[in-house]
Amino acid sequence: MEVLYNPETWSWDREIVGLLAIKAFVDNCNEQRAHHLADTADDALEPAIQEDFDKRVELGRGMLEYYYRQQLPKYPEQFKILKVEIAFKVPIRHPDTGEQLFCKCNNCFKRYIAAQQAEGVTPAEMTSKDTLYWKGLPVVYAGRLDALGEDANGDYWIIDWKTARSISTDDMFLELDDQVASYVWALRLGLKLPVKGFIYHEQRKGFPEPPPRLKVTRLGCAFSVSKSQTTDFETFLYTVQTEDHEAYAAGRYDAFLQFLKDDGIIFHRRWQITKSDKQLAMIGHDIGLEALDMIDPATRIYPSPGKFACQWCAFQLPCLGRREGADVVNLLETLYKQEPAYYYRQARGASTESKGGE
Repeated sequence: MEVLYNPETWSWDREIVGLLAIKAFVDNCNEQRAHHLADTADDALEPAIQEDFDKRVELGRGMLEYYYRQQLPKYPEQFKILKVEIAFKVPIRHPDTGEQLFCKCNNCFKRYIAAQQAEGVTPAEMTSKDTLYWKGLPVVYAGRLDALGEDANGDYWIIDWKTARSISTDDMFLELDDQVASYVWALRLGLKLPVKGFIYHEQRKGFPEPPPRLKVTRLGCAFSVSKSQTTDFETFLYTVQTEDHEAYAAGRYDAFLQFLKDDGIIFHRRWQITKSDKQLAMIGHDIGLEALDMIDPATRIYPSPGKFACQWCAFQLPCLGRREGADVVNLLETLYKQEPAYYYRQARGASTESKGGE
């Protein structure tokens, strides 16, 4: 999507840019495979893994082709694409006083010392005043936008693409979505950009395919009318109109076409969500409260039990022991082994995020 929406090529023929986007996707997949093989010192992927890799590449190619050939014409972007893949940072302020928040944790202090040393300040020049009067590092809200567009009125819109197994049926979740709200807050109130709202495009992990041709004509139809096939109204209609016109003209596909129109698979949907200044003020207030909890040295740790969280959690025994007044520290020290977080290890291995460490 970064290639497809590149501002420098936005005026180019969409077919050319679409092919460039597919090439970028395939090249990136192949680079990831090459890096994996280099890390593992293997000559090739195992056959089953290679087959899965190939299927995923074809899925991505199909999704991109479906998007730029069939969806873009339906969504002629009525705005100018300003930039893609935009990283941002905005200050987080105290929700009551409006003052900049600072963090003085050990990690931030280490980063501060490292920055001082990088600027040539020697350890001897760093007195105890550095620790005593050091305000801390500023707390910021950071993120990355997929794209930013400008409409004919000069208003900016944050554009975001998501892939999902199934498409949402209404936009209520977006009205409360943290990312939608906080990104608009960050750019409008934090960076003073005229951002009106958020364009949220949801894409199904799949794409409509032509119906399979039957080996034997059934009920006068040459193509399958199975409701389990991955197709949509437009794709099916085009296929039977061009390749089984006689049956189509006789109305033999009418019932299935109506099904596709009313209850068929939804492959994509987009919403435009606007936010008022009043809403954004409350969003900023809540972000400030959350930041205060994060930088508070008196961290309050307590269980958060729930039906789904507890079912697979690997810490059921110490949690139950705590309720019964048992020595939780002893349980943790005897039943568990502390290791670096999985994202610091080359291979994830066992995890405490699931029951049994699986």
